[in-house]
Amino acid sequence: MWKLGKQSGTKSALTGIVPFGETLALARISRDPGRKPCLEHYAEAAADPQPTKHLEHLIREGAGNRDRLSLVTPWDAYRILLVDAPDVPAHELRSALRWKVKDLIDFHVDDAVIDVFELPAETRSGEARASLYCIAARAEVIRDLTECMNETAAKIAVIDIPEMCVRNLAALAPEDREGLVSVHLESQRGLVVVTRQHTLYLARRLEFGSLTLAADPATVEQLALEIQRSIDYCDRHFHLAIPRTILLLPSEQAGTPLARELARHTGLEVRILDLNDCLESSRKLEQAEQIRGLLAVGAALRLERSA
Repeated sequence: MWKLGKQSGTKSALTGIVPFGETLALARISRDPGRKPCLEHYAEAAADPQPTKHLEHLIREGAGNRDRLSLVTPWDAYRILLVDAPDVPAHELRSALRWKVKDLIDFHVDDAVIDVFELPAETRSGEARASLYCIAARAEVIRDLTECMNETAAKIAVIDIPEMCVRNLAALAPEDREGLVSVHLESQRGLVVVTRQHTLYLARRLEFGSLTLAADPATVEQLALEIQRSIDYCDRHFHLAIPRTILLLPSEQAGTPLARELARHTGLEVRILDLNDCLESSRKLEQAEQIRGLLAVGAALRLERSA
């Protein structure tokens, strides 16, 4: 996503920060070859009434002065769009995409910050055609986020989005080697993300979340339908082998009843992710911490060699 400042490939630790919502969360993760990622520090704080003050405290306590920070963008600050790659030189790509997406976003394209990441070539009528995801974010929101972080004297390395955080979490699962569908549910929204070998193929936003599932259990059929549509799209456009596993990320509803119902409706194996099984740490994360800090952990799991 959006990289800020000089990048260093020698440091193995990355600190993910979620600076929005009711709870601010920070996770610092380091990596050593041949070992699980290590959760060195996790902390959270209430967002109100002084979020900058709380952020400064979290960063001072949990991140070193030279740490690279990965800042997660609020959901409503950007649009992620799947488009055909324009046939232009690489240095003209972002300019071409501005014209391509100007009618697809609900804010003026001159007020947008554009980034892209490519997908494996689709096959249509026997011909390969390149696709890419275009992320169009409100420049004002990105500027406000960075200015807020500047008040903390923090050094931001990258600004990321929830879809990529979910991709990073999915990569913890061994099933990602063959293809995986991950489901992330917040209280009033969610994501269905299809990945394989740390590559994001499809991200589908849900207009419902754990509160709707709790109030109306029949919503699980809608969730199963969104999962099936995502799988069908990847099969049709990318010839991606049909994933055999659904990974439920920690949420208020990610328990055995939902897993059982999804398995019944989709015919796939459903597994619930426990971060404590995937990360080394001096202490176990409580379930509530896993829910509140999920995207911060996902941001901290970002690999520099990937988007």
